[in-house]
Amino acid sequence: MDWHIALAGLLVGTAVGFSGVGGSALMMPVLVLMLGVQPLIAVGTDLAYSVPTKLVGMFVHGRQKTVRWKLVLLLCLGGVPGALAGIFLLGFVKQLIPLDALNSELKHGLGLLLFVVAGLIVLGQYIQRRREKSGNWVPLRPKAPYILGVGLLVGFLVSLTSIGAGSITMTALCLILPRMRIQELIGSDVAFAAVIVPIAAAGHFALGSINFPMTWNLLLGSVPGVILGSRLCGVLPDKWVRPATAGVMALTGSRMF
Repeated sequence: MDWHIALAGLLVGTAVGFSGVGGSALMMPVLVLMLGVQPLIAVGTDLAYSVPTKLVGMFVHGRQKTVRWKLVLLLCLGGVPGALAGIFLLGFVKQLIPLDALNSELKHGLGLLLFVVAGLIVLGQYIQRRREKSGNWVPLRPKAPYILGVGLLVGFLVSLTSIGAGSITMTALCLILPRMRIQELIGSDVAFAAVIVPIAAAGHFALGSINFPMTWNLLLGSVPGVILGSRLCGVLPDKWVRPATAGVMALTGSRMF
């Protein structure tokens, strides 16, 4: 067991538990900047470590009836081709340019995406505060093209960077479906991630960009971290935690350049 990696998993798991921010957006800078992992390996390892968490989350939300399966289907119709396209692009680019150059470009792309996700975290908090509380049934057909587009974009980004399945999807769904119950949006988001993250992880396995010993060490720390963070959630107010997390991510993004 490498306690440095397990500690990273513990810290990120705790942060995710009390803030609700996507684990990949926090784990990626930890792997790249603190642990010195090459960006391509960090993306694949992060996806592999996320698979069990997403699958368990889908199971729990499915049991408690907080998944809108037709919404998940629409997201997946865009997200699965998007994830496959991202993997294909990575494999194609990997053949064209040296690995060091690919890692450098990927690191800059991750930095830019961290800025975007930091803004979406703050925006998502503002949107949720102003949402109308509604238990009415919300039709999906009129919004189907927008939902497909979100799925396509997020699937593509997840394969390239491992980031986006949580923060970007949730913020976009809150904008597209403002009258849908927040519990259904969260459950559907988790179920969507449970489909595309394993696909993206399988693609990175084929590319040879997963460090499995590191994956197990991350899981050893993250599982108790999520439990601890969930307990802290009742003590630390979300209105302070989310902006602070967004600020840390923006600062981290600047260090990627």
